Amino acid sequence: MRPRTSGRVQRAERDGTVSTGTLLAGVMLILDAALSATGACAHRGDQKNAPENTLPAFRLAVEKGAHQIEFDVQLSKDNALLLMHDATVDRTTDGAGKVSELAFDQLRALDAGSWFRAEFAGTRVPTLREALETIPPPTLCNVHLKDTPGVAAAAAKLIVELGRLEQCFLACTIEQAEEAKREAPEIRICNMSRQGGDRNAYVESTLAHHCAFIQLHKQNGLAGLREAVARLHAGGVRVNYFGAQDEPTIRALAAAGVDYILTDDLDLCLRILQESPSGGAAKKE
Repeated sequence: MRPRTSGRVQRAERDGTVSTGTLLAGVMLILDAALSATGACAHRGDQKNAPENTLPAFRLAVEKGAHQIEFDVQLSKDNALLLMHDATVDRTTDGAGKVSELAFDQLRALDAGSWFRAEFAGTRVPTLREALETIPPPTLCNVHLKDTPGVAAAAAKLIVELGRLEQCFLACTIEQAEEAKREAPEIRICNMSRQGGDRNAYVESTLAHHCAFIQLHKQNGLAGLREAVARLHAGGVRVNYFGAQDEPTIRALAAAGVDYILTDDLDLCLRILQESPSGGAAKKE
C-alpha cells in the first residue's frame, strides 16, 4: 500500500499551521500504519480451486481480492519464459521431462489442467507475459525465479517492456538480483538467499543489500518474529511469510505485522485477515 498523507496534514501544511517536525511525525505514523496491514498472497495462484501456476488460478485469485500473487518462472530450452514450479513437467501436466530440455512448442502442447480436475482439461502452461497480462495492477506480482541461467535478465527485461515495475518484484537469489539489475537497475528484489535458515543473518543480508522484500520461512517458527518484522520495517523492507494454511498461524502472522502471507488456502486467509484488526482488504499494492 502506498502511504498518503491525510487531508488534515495536507491542509495544515498548506496553511502553515504545523511544524516540520509534526509533519514528519505524522508521515511516520502513516508509514507505520501502511507497513502494519497484512495482505494475502495467493501461492501459485488460487491453487486450492484451480491448477497451480495457470491463468485460471490467477483469475480466481484476482476475482477474490488477493493482494499479491506468487508464481514460478523458468526458461524453456529455447529461452521462452514459462511458469512451472518443478524442474520437470511430470507432476502438473500430462507430459514428462525437464522444462529446460523442452522447447516452447513442446511445453505449450501439454495439458496442465486435467491432473487437477476434468473441468480444467486443455489448460496450457502460461508464459510470463500472459501471467502479467492476466493479473492487473494493483495486485502485486511475486515473480519467483527458478535456478535457470539467464532467467533473471529476461524476466526483468519483460517487466520493463510491459511497464510493470511498480507492480512486480523478483523473488530471487542475490546473484540473480545482480543479473536482473544489469538489465533493469530499478527492479525491486525479494531476497531469497536465506543464509542456511539463520533468520537473523537473512534479515541482516536483506537490509545490507537494500532489498525491497524478504520472504521469511515457516521453518524458523514464530518466536522472535515480531521483532524481526519491526527491524525489517525500520529498514524499509516489506515482509512476505511462507506459508500459512490454518487460522491460528494466519492470526499470529497478522499480529506480528507481516505484510503478506503466502497461502495455499486463499479463501481462508482472506476471511481471517478481513476479521483481523491488523489485516484486511485495504492493502492492494
